[in-house]
Amino acid sequence: MPYKFVDLRKVHTYPLIQRKNLVKMMNLMQPDEIAQTMETPALIRVVELIKKAQLDKRPIIWMMGAHVIKSGLGLILVDLMKHGFISHIAGNGAVGIHDFELALIGETSEDVATSIEDGTFGMAEETGALIHQALKEGIKDRLGYGESLGRFVATQEFLHREVSVLYHAYQLKIPFTIHATLGADIIHQHPDCDFGILGAASGHDFKIFCHSVTELDRGVFLNFGSAVTGPEVFLKALSIARNLGHKVEGFTTANFDLFSVPDDYHKPVSSEKPVYYYRPLKNIVNRPTSLEGQGFHIQGDHRLTIPTLHKKLIGGNQTVKTKLDIDEETGDISYYLNLVEERSAQAANTVKDFLERKPELKHALPALCQAYLAIAGSFERGGVLFLAGNGGSMADAQHIAGELQKSFLHKRPLPDAIKNRLDKLDSDHILSTSLEAGLPAITLGLNPALNSAIDNDFGQRWLNFAQELQVLARVGDVFFGISTSGKARNLVFASSTARAKGCYVILLTGENESSLSKFADIAIHVPGVETHLVQEAHIALYHCLCAMLEDDFFGR
Repeated sequence: MPYKFVDLRKVHTYPLIQRKNLVKMMNLMQPDEIAQTMETPALIRVVELIKKAQLDKRPIIWMMGAHVIKSGLGLILVDLMKHGFISHIAGNGAVGIHDFELALIGETSEDVATSIEDGTFGMAEETGALIHQALKEGIKDRLGYGESLGRFVATQEFLHREVSVLYHAYQLKIPFTIHATLGADIIHQHPDCDFGILGAASGHDFKIFCHSVTELDRGVFLNFGSAVTGPEVFLKALSIARNLGHKVEGFTTANFDLFSVPDDYHKPVSSEKPVYYYRPLKNIVNRPTSLEGQGFHIQGDHRLTIPTLHKKLIGGNQTVKTKLDIDEETGDISYYLNLVEERSAQAANTVKDFLERKPELKHALPALCQAYLAIAGSFERGGVLFLAGNGGSMADAQHIAGELQKSFLHKRPLPDAIKNRLDKLDSDHILSTSLEAGLPAITLGLNPALNSAIDNDFGQRWLNFAQELQVLARVGDVFFGISTSGKARNLVFASSTARAKGCYVILLTGENESSLSKFADIAIHVPGVETHLVQEAHIALYHCLCAMLEDDFFGR
């Protein structure tokens, strides 16, 4: 039956600057301002388990409701992220909205009791318009809800972005997933709202969250004030992880809330008691931890519990170097090996073996590890690696693409689902038994018809690679240029185009800084200036890179 419905395009909005807000910059707590803390045996034990998880390189997932942000605790979370005590952040739609507004105008949280009376509640123009713009741009580039907002805050250079958890999660490459309930957020009232895009973005984030939960074995899951979304999303993600064959046992859960529960909260509760219907107790503290896990409920105000966690995990010393500080200030290979090992122990072993065989290339390994992490992260998000070079370096680009598109050192069986679909179309099973899984790597410049058309039509040389990138590249892809001298004009144009398209730019070159270096996010320099000697080092390094990527995606 064609039921009647309202047309949201007719909704009236007003300028955000006219709205009176309850939370302002002065209300935000700074990490070095923490004074009051709380002491309970359960909280102290949770702190010990978080420290152990970090030491053992196990995930620490943080789920929260919007009151964490509205209570001015975002900068405490940022500091915990920088010190490695949060590996994934998740929240409902309101979490993203309040954090986004703080980054945009330095204020958030309207007076609902007043604005609901005249129909202006949630009708600020810029909040809805900009968030919907961010989601539309992000979903085109295969980003989820949280990463779309984080990227938008970063690229649009919001005035107050330094107080934004979304922004710092994006900069630190820590997943921040938003789990929206349709109709529950103020941006769902906006004329620009596209529920298809909202569903796609939040659905993608759910799959990212599920992946983090697949790795939660012996890790920690914390929930702060999310009474419905947090426990329900976590329970489903855990079921999916175990359904897919992942061992997810022996982990710790802790629920932080003002809600009071019985002292013996691990015992079954009668359905006649109200606490029976308190979802976090069932779906976070008790049910998920049945397989050798531990669950805790810690009662208290977020403005007390979260600063207490921060102080006990980090202490008063704010001079500890964060991951980004180290990244910028040192070339120590041990640091980068640790980062690689966090992602793939097999890839890290490949680097160690390479270092034993090729100690003369030790100084190139920090950048090689960074390149591996950037490329692997891009592949994981559905990105493509574009390669280019000239002469022998073009041959090297083709060589890399060849090693990635089919098996190199490991067998790469096709997923069963692909095999089954192939067998339905090929009764002789030639395709399902012969084809292999691979990684999306494309060498530019191999289409002579396109190359001649560009040279003939553009009136300017060296634009072949750039034109292909302009058409094919998307935000989050990687451009990998190879130049022994670092002076190749076509690679300079290609690197500029790649950056404009939002791609990572990686350069494999000789020992000298060059005109290409300034365009590279990561420059891998090898010793030597003579072309053939530089190329010999290049081959060794990219073989190591290909082996690391294969270890990561197919060696498990």
